[in-house]
Amino acid sequence: MSYCLNPKCPNPSDLSNNNRDICRHCGSELLVCGRYRVVRPLGGGGFGKTFEVDDQGTLKVLKILYKNHPKAVELFKHEATILSRLSHAGIPKVETDGYFTYLPNNFKEPLHCLVMEKIQGLNLEEWMKQRNNKPLSQEEAVDCLKKVTEILEKVHQQQFFHRDIKPLNIMRRPNGQLVLIDFGAAREVTGTYLAKVGQGQNVTGIVSPGYTPPEQVNGKAVPQSDFYALGRTFVYLITASSPTAFPENPRTGKLIWRDKAPQISQELGDIIDYLMAPFPGNRPQNAQMLMQCLAEIDPSNKTTGGPQSGFTKPRLGSHTSLSSGRTVGSKQNTIGKPVSSLQKNRRKADKTAEIKKLAVKVFLALLFALGATQLFAYFRYGDFPANPLRTLASIPSSQFLQKTIRGAEVGAVTTLAINPARLSDPQKSELIFASGTFRDIRLWELPGGRRLHNFIGHDSWIRALTISQNGKLMASAGDDRTIRLWDIQKRFRMRSVPNTHAEAVTALAFTPNGQTLVSGSRDKTIRLWRLPSVSRFLTIPAHNGPVNAIVISPNGKIFASASDDQTVKLWNLSTGKSIRTLKGHKGAVLSLAISPNGQILASGGSDGTIRLWDMATGKLRSVVEAHSSGVVSLAITPDGKILASAADSVKLWNLSTAALAHTFVAPHGSVSAIAISPDGQTLLAGNRDRTVKVWRFPYHR
Repeated sequence: MSYCLNPKCPNPSDLSNNNRDICRHCGSELLVCGRYRVVRPLGGGGFGKTFEVDDQGTLKVLKILYKNHPKAVELFKHEATILSRLSHAGIPKVETDGYFTYLPNNFKEPLHCLVMEKIQGLNLEEWMKQRNNKPLSQEEAVDCLKKVTEILEKVHQQQFFHRDIKPLNIMRRPNGQLVLIDFGAAREVTGTYLAKVGQGQNVTGIVSPGYTPPEQVNGKAVPQSDFYALGRTFVYLITASSPTAFPENPRTGKLIWRDKAPQISQELGDIIDYLMAPFPGNRPQNAQMLMQCLAEIDPSNKTTGGPQSGFTKPRLGSHTSLSSGRTVGSKQNTIGKPVSSLQKNRRKADKTAEIKKLAVKVFLALLFALGATQLFAYFRYGDFPANPLRTLASIPSSQFLQKTIRGAEVGAVTTLAINPARLSDPQKSELIFASGTFRDIRLWELPGGRRLHNFIGHDSWIRALTISQNGKLMASAGDDRTIRLWDIQKRFRMRSVPNTHAEAVTALAFTPNGQTLVSGSRDKTIRLWRLPSVSRFLTIPAHNGPVNAIVISPNGKIFASASDDQTVKLWNLSTGKSIRTLKGHKGAVLSLAISPNGQILASGGSDGTIRLWDMATGKLRSVVEAHSSGVVSLAITPDGKILASAADSVKLWNLSTAALAHTFVAPHGSVSAIAISPDGQTLLAGNRDRTVKVWRFPYHR
């Protein structure tokens, strides 16, 4: 007998006397691709149905998608990809050719088909009904939980998570093997997916009432969401009641179910509550952690003090009697030997105790020192937790730290720009600066550290900020390839120019007169823009690698660019013609700075060095072995005496002698950008710990 799979067939089940491969009711083919004979329907919903099919004598399951809805097709193909990559007895097998499209007679659109192994047995909901809803015993629950955890371990190892674990989606073979089915909702763990979740973006939600965790309901599922659904599934199995039948603690959000499972031990109950923790970070972070917890309550792994435990009482010695300490039948005085042995044992025990006490004292001292460094770092730098060694190294610098500002909510402070002009009364000593991070630009005032404004920035990371000499305009750009022009005084966006480069914009600089903006990009080009219209008038194919930094000379006639191609190039600003190429770095050139008199160009590289060049001749003046990591930012004081460099710390150098003058160390290190105030008294450091450190220059400059 065959079953017609045409959903419009008037009588698909009345084919008992049909001896042909064509349905006598609707004319549709009965053999899918001439191979699979549809035996009976198994279920369906949404855009598709599931059938049992005969594949040349072997029963299999055929899933058919009837409507070519883009999202449904995407999920369908995704399930086929996952199952073909996974190989485990607890996961339905799919051959490499198991997914295909097929256009039968009388159909206008092709059908998406997936053929997989048919699992013999019942799903856990059916199985519970078969056993008259008898709750699982302790041993049965531990055994089943281990089996499902082993399956999840395989799935998670392949960078997938299921997203729809529930009794209906777990099958039980006749031999007791459990099988996880229905991977249509599964999701691959990719950098893009984690970035979306981390940035608060919602992703496609799959909701099964009673089993779906809170974060998944909100569209922010993570691999640990599977553990929550697994815990809820086992609440059903050990109580024979749906999780929705139990109340939740209004304060903690924990499910109150224990009194309905008296056969379950305290330890197993704790594990199930561990799985169902409301916050994903409080659940097992991987399947191995869960397996370890289960092993600790496994009766076969328990140890006792009985004869089978492997422990025996220590013996004092072979010549010692339990009653008198003498050797029976001997005239020799054997008392001394056991006493001596006992004394040795006691001395050894005393020595061991002393060592243990010393170890405890050392441990407590280290613990106290660790706590002290954490407290110091938190109250002085706003950093927690902090590297204790770096915290100790930062103590000499702490006297120069004026303030720590929370410059970002997500990720590092990627770029800084100080306003060269004051926005209000010139007599005031306030300093205005901007910080850029993920999407966000913040305007700050010092010395108070007050946030003046939050600009709605970009769609992604901001890589470049610059403020004009008159302090009225600010330009920003980043990974979204958009350049935006802002009025700082009135605090509104003046222009937004999308797709300014083929790739991310990484560098920006205003000319001194504020009439031109220069931009550099990872697409290896430099572009010049007229202001305030932000209209492009020149494109320069500048480098053989991404452009990382741009700086303009004080007279506005020359600008320099740095690139991954290990070169620094000087350009005529009015014509865009190349003047010269400076070579010498042994890695990408990451940062640039020009002295106020326009005579010295400083370049920082990924090789940790700083090179000082003569702007007029292009000759190398000196090489400074500055940092152990890449020099990501450079700045020069207005008097031209001090060069500041940023990497794992901030270092100050005498520009004329290239000698180290001072080092600023913060517990977290990893500085991403620096800037120096117009009066040369303050240095700002944007950090990867989301803060901006405000440093006072040492008095002995």
